[in-house]
Amino acid sequence: MTRLSSFAEFVTQGAAPDESVKRAVRLAGIDTLGCVLLGVQETASVNIRRAALDWGNGVCSIYGGGMSAPAPIAALCNAISAHTLDFDDWEEPGNTHPSAVLFPALWALCHLGEYSGTDVITAYSTGFEIVARLGEVMNFDHYNRGWHSTATLGVIGAAAASARMLGLSVEQTTHALSLAITQASGYTAQFGSHAKPIQAGVAARDGVMAAQMAAVGMTGQAGVLEAMMTQMSHGNLAALDDVLGRLDGLALSQWGLAAKRYPSCGYTHRLIDCACQIESQIGTSRITSIHAELPDFHAEILPFRHPENRQEAMFSIPYCVATALKRGGLTLSDLTQAALSDPEIADLIECTTVTPHPAQRPEMNFDPDQPDRLSVMLEDGRRLQAAVAYPKGAPQHPMSEEEICQKFETNSERKVTDALITWDQQTDLKGFLMQFSGQV
Repeated sequence: MTRLSSFAEFVTQGAAPDESVKRAVRLAGIDTLGCVLLGVQETASVNIRRAALDWGNGVCSIYGGGMSAPAPIAALCNAISAHTLDFDDWEEPGNTHPSAVLFPALWALCHLGEYSGTDVITAYSTGFEIVARLGEVMNFDHYNRGWHSTATLGVIGAAAASARMLGLSVEQTTHALSLAITQASGYTAQFGSHAKPIQAGVAARDGVMAAQMAAVGMTGQAGVLEAMMTQMSHGNLAALDDVLGRLDGLALSQWGLAAKRYPSCGYTHRLIDCACQIESQIGTSRITSIHAELPDFHAEILPFRHPENRQEAMFSIPYCVATALKRGGLTLSDLTQAALSDPEIADLIECTTVTPHPAQRPEMNFDPDQPDRLSVMLEDGRRLQAAVAYPKGAPQHPMSEEEICQKFETNSERKVTDALITWDQQTDLKGFLMQFSGQV
């Protein structure tokens, strides 16, 4: 049995989610749906729906878009909406945004048959397992080489989740995973542009397609996983064998999910939390200098000092910190062109310095012994400082169910209903999901 077929065996038989995993996936579904309904009017989402008009008719809903499409195209469009504002959740070992890829793939398949909330919970947990376990082995070498792991690992997870939903055999699932790996691509160099959410959308689309192709007999080589590891990371096959031996437990229990409190890159969130701590202490005094410190591999994907648009602002340390110091946080209203032109924010950016430090333990995304630090000097001579190891929303500092629901209501401009809270108990999710199909 090859390594890929061992993964496939897990996908078809996998461990059953416990109550904590079920709860995590249930809340992630609510959060992700809110992100989709928020993102549907963004430029990337509007334009992808325009393009989709030429890609054929289907029965799978593009949520908030008032149209339907074939399953892969619906997955593409909904994933782009979920990820376009970078407000969706993420996980640590793979450094991916799993829900923005996995849920759109599974929701699309829900429109093709009678699938329950339990089916989606199990399939999501299965896809997450593949993403996280590959992430344990390949990152951060993989990410630091410039690969966008939401795309490269996400497509494999989406194929695994889709294969589980469709009930593929071990042989078919092996081919589905192989076909997904051959489509794995995406670059961190695209961050700050529409290509970033497009890469998440393509991962969802190609994951669905890989499973559907395998279901009708399309094949791929079972040794392609080793080729991917060798070419995209350090190729530590021994470590992969160790991961394979731990597939009897669920990665979601071990690692958890990080929900987002702010609509920006997760690597800005510790510094935003620092700024929020300091903001309440500033009073009427004027800020004369701002100094931010963070790990170098975080700083590398936050290159924009003077962002010119929303996409760049979401990846700008000086802008996010300056905004949080002035306004006590970061919301979507702080990412408009008018907000970007605020002369007070521009002045704060000018007095900001950023110092990246080599990661003490580069295998850890958030090292508790190396928190982000922010120091602010005031005109009255005071120096205010803050340090944050885990941002609000991280598994170590989670958002509550009430906070997730409030975020959904704010993002979607809809009330949280009992049906939404208990979506995992639905016996046929297609009918439930159809209520989100109309034009926002």
